[in-house]
Amino acid sequence: MQPASPSDPFDDLPGLARRPAPGRRVSLWLLVLVGALVLVLGAGAVYVLLPLDAPLPDDVGARYAGLERGTTVEGFPRLGRADAPIVVEDFSSYACPHCGNFFDDELPRLFGAIASGRVQFVLIPVPFGRGAPAAARAALCAGEQGQFWEMNDTLFYWRERFVGSTFHTRRLSMGAEALGLNRAAFDACMDGSAVRQVVERARNEFERRGLRGTPSLFINGERVRDYAELDALSIPESGGAA
Repeated sequence: MQPASPSDPFDDLPGLARRPAPGRRVSLWLLVLVGALVLVLGAGAVYVLLPLDAPLPDDVGARYAGLERGTTVEGFPRLGRADAPIVVEDFSSYACPHCGNFFDDELPRLFGAIASGRVQFVLIPVPFGRGAPAAARAALCAGEQGQFWEMNDTLFYWRERFVGSTFHTRRLSMGAEALGLNRAAFDACMDGSAVRQVVERARNEFERRGLRGTPSLFINGERVRDYAELDALSIPESGGAA
């Protein structure tokens, strides 16, 4: 019969435990380091392998053929002549379903008036909603290469098509490439401050006018309350026909 080993006087004290042996501590830290490495590599793999695609709408941009394009002094995109007497402003967010509906259903009714030089249409992209800030910058950066309206329609198309990662950075960059843009220049623009300033000006103007939702439209500075007001713009003024 072996003699009992002397008891440790600290064994029964609450909140105290024996210091682990050096070998056990090294093993624990090794497990922690390996676990952290696995997490980092896993996150990288998810990003690289994330199944993102960037489809374009059919005949993207075709409906804008023949319409003059430009920007306002604030940097907001414009369709139509800068001296057109009727100015339609649209505060829109790419995360807003009603904004996409407006572009699909209502804006085309103005194309005739825009082409005639009577109306100019100004889009003011506000950064409200999930992914909207990055989407607004993407549209503006595409505009730097002459394809704002193509990217605009593509972004609204994606909003209807995708549930998650709709405006993921990779998808935006891939979309620019699909539109034939210089991807390196696009990515540099996305990281730059110029388009961020335009988006911030859009936000400030939205707040200055006391707006609360999108789309919010104005005709020559007066708030549009019903789309019927836009329909009136597509009717030629009396005496305008030869």
